[in-house]
Amino acid sequence: MGMLMIAVIPLAIALIVRRKEAFALRWQPTRHTWVAVGTGLAAFALSASILLFESQSVGASIIHYGLIYVVCGFAVPWGYTLLVERATPAAMGLTRDRWAISLILGVLVAALLSPIIIFQTDWRAIDWGQFGRATFVLTGAGGLFELFLYYGFIHLRLEKAFGTIPAILLTAVMYVSWHVGTQLPLEADPVAALWKLFLVGVMSQSVFSLTRHLLTIWPFFHAVGVMIDFVVNIGKLEPVSARLPWAIGTVLAMAATGALLAWAAGRRSATRTRDRRMSA
Repeated sequence: MGMLMIAVIPLAIALIVRRKEAFALRWQPTRHTWVAVGTGLAAFALSASILLFESQSVGASIIHYGLIYVVCGFAVPWGYTLLVERATPAAMGLTRDRWAISLILGVLVAALLSPIIIFQTDWRAIDWGQFGRATFVLTGAGGLFELFLYYGFIHLRLEKAFGTIPAILLTAVMYVSWHVGTQLPLEADPVAALWKLFLVGVMSQSVFSLTRHLLTIWPFFHAVGVMIDFVVNIGKLEPVSARLPWAIGTVLAMAATGALLAWAAGRRSATRTRDRRMSA
């Protein structure tokens, strides 16, 4: 019941705040919609394929950190947005508008969730080195993957195509799906974990829906939420912290990909500007 309320209350708040458009359902999918959905399904398929490998093997890590995090979570969303849609970062939820209120909202929600960690964690048993490394793995690499794919790319395109409520619920389902080969094998009760992850997805997508800005989710809200899972619920920081080298490589690969995409988008923009001047 507690988890259900954690999901229902933010959803109700989002629907109240956005009441003018929240209940306006529509059917206006475009190829952009299906590319976003397809990328989410690809992340699910790749996650499921991890079950065919040993959990800490090189093959599983390449799929997890390379194909899921870097390709599905960064290269495809940003590449498609900048080079195919020819949009700005605002189409991925990064804009100067509403950034301050979004950041404040993220801090506020994180503060509301923090007592779960503070009072339910056995701090005497915490290895602070493991805690710091795991935080970077989960928030740095994993957090950016979820941020860009499920919030900036999928949610915003589903909302444009179908409306607020379908965007929240459908993105929550897709968010659950990518955990099949990563988090669920660590859970004592995978079936219960699926329901828990769906409710967490509804909560976080509802919070994001309030401003549609990525600062609402990352870094504060996401960091507290994911650490609740791995410190309080699962309690397995050691295997996560051991993935630090892969996480560092992931972030560096994302940065290099971002620089390449920014260069390509800038060059295309300069070419279009030159062509317009020549044809004028």
